[in-house]
Amino acid sequence: MAVADQQSERFSDLFERMAFPIVVLSLFATLILATFLSPLPTFSTDLSSFAPETNDEDAMSRIYGEIGKSGELIYIDVKTSQQGSSVLEIGALKQLFDDYQVIDNYSKSNGNFIKSQLNVADIMNRAILESNYSGNLYDFNEWGDLLNSVFVNSESCSASLVSDEKTIASASFASSVMLNEDFNFEPVCDWLEEEIGNPMPHASSTLWIIEMSGDLKEEDNLIFADSIRELLSDNEPLEPNSPLRYGVISDSLVSNDINQATLDDLVYLLVLAILIVVLLLAITFRSFMMVAAPLLGLSASLVWTYGIISMLGIGFTILEVAVAPVVLGLGIDYCIHLQTGYEKARSNTDTAAKAWIQSFMKIRVALSLAVVTTVFAFSANSLSPLPPLQAFGFTLALGVISAFVASTVTVGALHVVVEKTAGTMPRRGINLDKVADKATNFQKNNTTRVLLLVVLITAGSVIVAQRGLDTSFELTDFLSEDDMEIMQVRNNIYDSYEVDALKSVYILIEPNVNYEFFEDEEKIISALRGFDQSLLRIPAVVSTEVSGSSNEWPSYDSLYLILKDMLIQDENFGARHNMELFGNDIFVTENFQQGDLSSAVKELLSNVSIGDQLRGFSWAERTESYVSIDSSNSNDLVNRINFLILRIDVEAQSSNQVDDIAREFGIELTLIEEDIEGRAYVDGDLIVLSNVLSSLISSIVSSTGISLAVSLAVLVILTRRLGQSLVVILPVGLAGSWVIGAMAILGINWNVLTVMITALTIGLGIDYSIHVWRRFEENRRDGMDVWSAMRDMYATTGASLLMSAGTTICGFLVLLLSPIPVIQDFGIVSSISVAFSLILALLVLPGLLASEVRTNNGN
Repeated sequence: MAVADQQSERFSDLFERMAFPIVVLSLFATLILATFLSPLPTFSTDLSSFAPETNDEDAMSRIYGEIGKSGELIYIDVKTSQQGSSVLEIGALKQLFDDYQVIDNYSKSNGNFIKSQLNVADIMNRAILESNYSGNLYDFNEWGDLLNSVFVNSESCSASLVSDEKTIASASFASSVMLNEDFNFEPVCDWLEEEIGNPMPHASSTLWIIEMSGDLKEEDNLIFADSIRELLSDNEPLEPNSPLRYGVISDSLVSNDINQATLDDLVYLLVLAILIVVLLLAITFRSFMMVAAPLLGLSASLVWTYGIISMLGIGFTILEVAVAPVVLGLGIDYCIHLQTGYEKARSNTDTAAKAWIQSFMKIRVALSLAVVTTVFAFSANSLSPLPPLQAFGFTLALGVISAFVASTVTVGALHVVVEKTAGTMPRRGINLDKVADKATNFQKNNTTRVLLLVVLITAGSVIVAQRGLDTSFELTDFLSEDDMEIMQVRNNIYDSYEVDALKSVYILIEPNVNYEFFEDEEKIISALRGFDQSLLRIPAVVSTEVSGSSNEWPSYDSLYLILKDMLIQDENFGARHNMELFGNDIFVTENFQQGDLSSAVKELLSNVSIGDQLRGFSWAERTESYVSIDSSNSNDLVNRINFLILRIDVEAQSSNQVDDIAREFGIELTLIEEDIEGRAYVDGDLIVLSNVLSSLISSIVSSTGISLAVSLAVLVILTRRLGQSLVVILPVGLAGSWVIGAMAILGINWNVLTVMITALTIGLGIDYSIHVWRRFEENRRDGMDVWSAMRDMYATTGASLLMSAGTTICGFLVLLLSPIPVIQDFGIVSSISVAFSLILALLVLPGLLASEVRTNNGN
């Protein structure tokens, strides 16, 4: 007996003895790991969880530790319950102010988690309190009474514009951000000038903006945002006959709704994918055990994969939803190849164990190569700068190993145990001999045409992809616009307000590395003045124009703007600190000296009067949000400025705009650093988003290149044949380019899921290519000529690949039933990827292998 036969015999005896313990151990491992999945894990889709690490994090933490970080924004779309009515009707404003106070009191009773609120009713009430009138909003029932009591009868709209242009600019900003585009103020002007008509202004909706404390943890942001949503819910209004209805949205609420949808879908899609696997296995093998064994084994492999990830404490993101169909698809591929060989070997062996070992030994090289290269291809994503992609790559690699162990060991043991107890079960697989004949004849006559067509398709795919692919990452991309209430709120906001995608960018400034504070305060003023003058050149910066004036006012806040406002309000302030206004710019007087700016800041920090009419901040509260005074040296009579923050409001709706904003502010950072002789950093959700988008692009390039290189290296190391390794890897690379072209044609952009598609194509495609190549090689080694070897490959391996690829495609198509758009896109692209990988493995690779044989003077 040959050595190989003796080894096979020993393995068969050992496997037969260990079959039952293997089944018990697999069951035990499944039950233990399942405990880590109960309750089901939560999913994270917060922008911060996708953000790559940056070199500026320590510096920004240092500055935020002194000044404080701005928190999450909650947007509340306020509408009237009766269509056509105005949210500015006095009764509606009273109700809005009541609800504002409820939320404000809720914040105070929970640690003052709200930093500021922009609420039109609160702004109106504050304006009344600061007027000559001694009452408040509740004293009025009609706009006419309010105007007559609060405003001087001779005052007119035009007079207001001339009197305080900056205040009117602030009001213009508030109207563009907070009031519906149908806002009409003319009735008020008509009343002030001639007291005619109904003076009530009209707006069908208003935007209420709440800024949370920057000290809150992500889970606290969600808890409080969700509580606010519940308090303002249409289902449980604060007043039974409330004239107002509220739609609430924030990043944490969007993330939470995604997580809930993901969790619900995961179980549903998993069950559906398993049912499809059962159906296709039944069609393929038409045997109960040939269906039950893979089903149990692969279900266990999914529990092992997710259970180990949960046990290791690795956080789940929406990416992990895609792991299940990948693991099932590869596991089914392994099972179909093994069970097909098992069927054939069972008729020639006396035990199930011998048949299973023979089947495994027949394809062990191909199977091992496929598993090793696939694991390395997925593991290449650990080099991604995005933490979730790193975890996703690890999870996929773990899933491949779990599927391999379950398919080769657990499924085989189940067959052995069942046949020992129940006897041999009837089975009858599908015969594709006729298809194999046709495929072989096609290759004989059309290899050159096929290769030419492949070249044309590949070139076309590359050209289309270069012109038609964009990169996108928005939390709202994860939500269905039709099925989710929060998306309807988002769409209403985008449709209703002039500034509909308002975000803030923050510039953080500190002294140079060898200094604890800024040495030259005059340079601070000069640098901030230069920034103020250049800000409007950035197109995305929100700005307002005042009617009748040539000036345009950017929406931002900083120490410079606070000083300017105080200089306008108090002429003596400038005299006390040796600063003065020329036009709209601040300059120092000839008596200015080091310490004057710090003393001005100290005075502002002690001023508790209103310094921000819109938010209701005092001068002190407003100032401490943008500047820090170093008072660590108690012996130093002069306090000095050590940190500054600038907040700029910008508007961005696309990834291109995000990139432009990041680039423009990068230029500003360089100028500020030169002028102020310090270090500057840029932060904010849009900047984080820009970093994520940049990292997505780098991940596409790196994951594809590394996956191909690693796969090729593994093949070369294991086979020591560079030429054939290149032939095997070529169809895989071509499949990747085809998939990218298909994405461009279908209008599917790069996102956090589709960015993985090239690596997935390589991971899945290499498996198909290796099986085709190894079967062809073994047939040639057994003495078959080229076309006989190819025909046998089509009849055996080709048939198995058709069944396994069909199962994998159907598994990915299940993702189309998810309500989450990016998961739907991933399902489509992954299905296309598997189809292209199969086509190239069965139609292109055999022709390349045959050509190589003929080139080397084969038969």
